[in-house]
Amino acid sequence: MKKSADVRDYLYKKEISFGLRLQSNGFSLYGEYGWIKDIYKTRLIQIEYNYFVNYQQKRTKSLVQNGRAFNFGVQNRFHAIRVSGGIKRTIADKAARNGVRLSYSAFGGISLGLVKPYYLMLVQPTDGVLEIKPERYSEGNASRFLSLDSIVQAAPIRYGLGQIEPVPGIHGKFSLDFDWGSRDQMVKALEAGIMLDLYYKRIPVMVNKSNRFYQIGLYLAFHLGKRW
Repeated sequence: MKKSADVRDYLYKKEISFGLRLQSNGFSLYGEYGWIKDIYKTRLIQIEYNYFVNYQQKRTKSLVQNGRAFNFGVQNRFHAIRVSGGIKRTIADKAARNGVRLSYSAFGGISLGLVKPYYLMLVQPTDGVLEIKPERYSEGNASRFLSLDSIVQAAPIRYGLGQIEPVPGIHGKFSLDFDWGSRDQMVKALEAGIMLDLYYKRIPVMVNKSNRFYQIGLYLAFHLGKRW
């Protein structure tokens, strides 16, 4: 007679989950779909939106009258869309009723980086009259873009949407997965891991700073879903 664990091996064939990942260099939202071979092995695909944060940037208050806070020294915002395939293997299964299933997972795939210009509302003298205009960083306006006396505030998010530059790359990640759902048909898991993104060129996020062609970070993720 087969053990109860063997019955569970073939009870569920697919799973789907959604989650939030908090990273040392930003955050991401993702969806995951899996094909369950048995209780110990699942093949997965994942689609993810990632927003990167460069912690060299500083939230700064404008010196202009009625000015507001902005991110000083930032010339671009960086986002990424990731598509990857991976595998999850169980290291230790749950107890019969309760407990935690410990697994590890490894993913690899393609990344589409999106570089969006960061606009500031800058004071610009025109024919002796001071005007406030949205501007992105350039060599021509560098002195004003980096001057607290010229910056009023960050421009609305709509500026730069038509100037987004795609930057393709690849990525990989490895994690440990702790699934404590009381019922096998529910996915309720905490995930801790490390990820690496590689792009074909340096990503110009900061002005006058060392920008990199890679992004590496530790992360903690929480996802919910179901099996059937």
